Amino acid sequence: MEVAAGSDVGVWQRQQSDAHLIEELAPNVTLLAVADGFGLVGKGTPTAVTALGVLREYLRKRQRGGAFGRRAATPSHVRTLLLAALDHANARVYAQSGANEDFVASGTSMTVVLIVGYQAFIAHVGDARAYLVRLGHAESLTADDAMFDDPAIASGKMSAPAKPRMSGLLWRTLGTQSKLEASIADIELLSGDELVLCTDGVHHRVEADEVASALEGSATASDAVQRILLRARARDNVENGTVVVARGLVSLTPGFELGPSRLDLLRSTIVLVLLATCAISFALYVYRFGLLPH
Repeated sequence: MEVAAGSDVGVWQRQQSDAHLIEELAPNVTLLAVADGFGLVGKGTPTAVTALGVLREYLRKRQRGGAFGRRAATPSHVRTLLLAALDHANARVYAQSGANEDFVASGTSMTVVLIVGYQAFIAHVGDARAYLVRLGHAESLTADDAMFDDPAIASGKMSAPAKPRMSGLLWRTLGTQSKLEASIADIELLSGDELVLCTDGVHHRVEADEVASALEGSATASDAVQRILLRARARDNVENGTVVVARGLVSLTPGFELGPSRLDLLRSTIVLVLLATCAISFALYVYRFGLLPH
């Protein structure tokens, strides 16, 4: 797998509040994430950095406990594990930031993609995004948790620099409530698929089809990252922008196989029972009506 990442601080920003994460947790298990936060936690650490650090340590600990073993890594197990990791990060940020029902000190958008074998599991909260680029077309795998959008910003057509404003108030972010209910989804990856994760500083200025075009015209993942960031900067991006590009997603180590989910096992059991019932019924029919010697 080829992965690259990059960030741009934006026109009006003085410091970086974004963060990203790229890590191979185990053979055929890769963690990708981007976060866009506000406020500080602990000893003055940006919220996005803290949240991703907690998420990574949680998954590392579960990996050491065998969470991604062949029998343990069923789709339902991975979904549950990823949601638990975000919930754990939410609790840590919420406690360390001093947030309460009357005051929100810090929080962060976060989009996480956990690639296990040939499947990608996407967990999301806020307005960071994940795109699947397949056959030259980019499809968003997430939906922004925004109460309303600024069409000029969303379309990437704002022609002059403008200071940030309350154009996309979020109704859900990590660390701003005691209990988090993140979105979760999963897709089956195909040969040639590519993944792009980015914060709003990128997708407010660069359209999905332009993301796909940047990947198609780039020899490496690093080149694609630079093309996307340069396009956002050329349009006077006013926010922190971070992008992660991943290629060569389906390159499994020999012998690896993602375990079946409970639903898959249930379906297989039902099919076997039906086949056995049909076989017994046919045998009884044949015996009863003398199609075979008694």
